[in-house]
Amino acid sequence: MIVWLVRVLTAVALVVITALSIVFWSISSAAEGPAVDNDRIANSQLLSNLTERLAEQYPNLRALVLARSNCLFFEYYNKNTSVETQSHVYSVTKSVLSILIGIARDQGYLHLDEKLSNVFPEEFDENVDPLAREITVRDLLTKTEGFAEAGEGDFKMSPPVAGKRNLWRWMLNRRVKYSRGTRFRYDGIGSDLLSVVLSRKIRQSAADFAKQKLFDPLHIDNYTWYVDSEEHLHGEFGLYLTARDMAKVGILYLQHGRWGSSQIVSDEYVRDSTSKHNDGGPPIDTAYGYQWWIGKTNTNLDAFFAAGYKGQLIYVDPAQNLVIAVSAESIPGGSRKLVANVILPAVAQLSGPVSCAAQYGQD
Repeated sequence: MIVWLVRVLTAVALVVITALSIVFWSISSAAEGPAVDNDRIANSQLLSNLTERLAEQYPNLRALVLARSNCLFFEYYNKNTSVETQSHVYSVTKSVLSILIGIARDQGYLHLDEKLSNVFPEEFDENVDPLAREITVRDLLTKTEGFAEAGEGDFKMSPPVAGKRNLWRWMLNRRVKYSRGTRFRYDGIGSDLLSVVLSRKIRQSAADFAKQKLFDPLHIDNYTWYVDSEEHLHGEFGLYLTARDMAKVGILYLQHGRWGSSQIVSDEYVRDSTSKHNDGGPPIDTAYGYQWWIGKTNTNLDAFFAAGYKGQLIYVDPAQNLVIAVSAESIPGGSRKLVANVILPAVAQLSGPVSCAAQYGQD
């Protein structure tokens, strides 16, 4: 009898304990589950409000893409733009060209302190300012090559007649006004000359090099990059990208040159190209790296960005694992003002996880 009673009480105790466990688990799940859902709901509402604000206040904004780490969590397109729309990124081209220079450097094709007179010695004749011999690849990257401002009398020779070879050679025939490496000047011709250096050093089609070494690994296939008659990439402003692919470029640099398991460009070069090499100057008046601008967020965090005419922007905020890509016809006050006054405050209000529209930087 006693044994039977013990067994009954034990069975009852197990039932009670199991029931209590279920109740406690249910209470715990109810407490935790909706919190995550509430975060997602709140984030969704915040991003919906952002979409409405952009549509109302920024009619010339074509596209905006936001990514945290490798998670694309927000994108906005106006009525004339879609995910597949290529946009002229203007001087963002310079920053992408810088990545190609980094890849070429990593793979031993060139050295940053190599002089132009060593890159193409046969081009240095009596028409070239002797001071140009000392200009290095690094000087072109930091825009401290020292060539005089373009204007009447600055060229010793006019650009050659179309159809002749070495159409780019006139870029060397400019007067050197400043000591190399000492004075920043936003010389677009210098970026085109840098593209010629790239072609000469890799000894292959620069367009093919860009496709194989950068665009294919990043799964960027919807782009246009114009070349001249000698197959040099237009280094100053010849590139067209979608907003998503602009974001991919930013994610690559946010991830220190890695894409999935592949190191596309070395971490050393990424860090060097996004570090201050001089104080910069017009047209943006902030510090300059290797064809990347260096600045601060509105909360004084370090940031770097690629910027182009009419508001094109790839903005990277490493501390917040954030990439912002902007494509526009024009932005009141400029894209950086849009980022500082609208985008960063909106992102700061997000809490918990965000839903990914796509994930990049993975194999």
